[in-house]
Amino acid sequence: MRMMPEHLTRPRLTVNLSAIGRNLEALRKLAHGAEVAPVVKADAYGLGDQRIAAYLTDECSVRTLFVATTAEAHALNRQLVDPPLIYILNGYQAADWKGVETGRVKPVLNTCTQASSWAKRGGPAAIAVDIGMNRLGLTIDEAQTLPATTGIDPAQIDLCVMHMSHTGQPDAPQNAAQIALYSDYVTRLSSVYPEMKFSLSASGALFLHHDARELLVRPGIAVYGGGADGTPRSTLETVATLMAPVLAVRLVRKGDGVGYGARWIAPTDRTIAIVGAGYADGYHRQLTNRGTVFLGGAECPVVGTVSMDLIAVDISDAPTPVSEGAHAELFGDRIKVDRLAEAADTISYELLTSVGNRVERIYIR
Repeated sequence: MRMMPEHLTRPRLTVNLSAIGRNLEALRKLAHGAEVAPVVKADAYGLGDQRIAAYLTDECSVRTLFVATTAEAHALNRQLVDPPLIYILNGYQAADWKGVETGRVKPVLNTCTQASSWAKRGGPAAIAVDIGMNRLGLTIDEAQTLPATTGIDPAQIDLCVMHMSHTGQPDAPQNAAQIALYSDYVTRLSSVYPEMKFSLSASGALFLHHDARELLVRPGIAVYGGGADGTPRSTLETVATLMAPVLAVRLVRKGDGVGYGARWIAPTDRTIAIVGAGYADGYHRQLTNRGTVFLGGAECPVVGTVSMDLIAVDISDAPTPVSEGAHAELFGDRIKVDRLAEAADTISYELLTSVGNRVERIYIR
């Protein structure tokens, strides 16, 4: 996807819905028959949850989605014409559930307290069981005794999710240990919860090619073209392209500094393009003197401090002349978001979710 939109006057994020659909099909092949239930939390990783959820459900036959919060679920349930089943990963907080339709929206119960509260309300739900993340989730002992200790109806618990902690490091020994733990827990819980399905894999676990038995997988970043371990996947297409306009082109003399604190000094006379995007738009300050931008037919280095609204790019060696109004690719087909994230000492999840509200968003197919 190589977009050169006309009349670009501010940063623009282009989201390719068809690429999302093709990524979903690639993930379905990896899932070996398990239902693929995309994660659309955090505004679909910054790309727009309403538009993406509608596309997934209307055109990609997605029946189940995952979000983080009740507010996210409630909004999608109201906005979508034919809402799918939506699970809330952060669980049940009674104060947030006024007006929420039980049945199409289900909490993932993470604690005994949540389960006790939910038992009083009633309705179908899921549980999370911890296998080593030590974040959210019941212990296996809590999960096995939950009906007795909380009064919850085991027949209404239809899903158990578990989450691996080291899939970003495919060779880590914790992966094999947690897959084995998952399989053991499936056996132990199946006798307690007769209607329960089990889910282990998020994006990273799908690419481990494990053989654990599961009926549902929950990919997030992979749907949007990012590599869960920071490595771009050849089977996944670029979904998001962030472009910004060149506002000025200037000559910087040898020995002159660029940007706040003059953190870059021109080694020779250099030609610099000033691009209209900065950390307020999601281009992280850590990319100072580290990022690259595709401009003038080549990758060109970011020089000087990334500021709130602007970045400076050294275009001296670009093969094609650059003038005001040119379009710079900050990430996309040429500058992969995973590679840019690595340069910023972060992950693609953070880059995508930090794209600012003033960035225009358009959707193509």
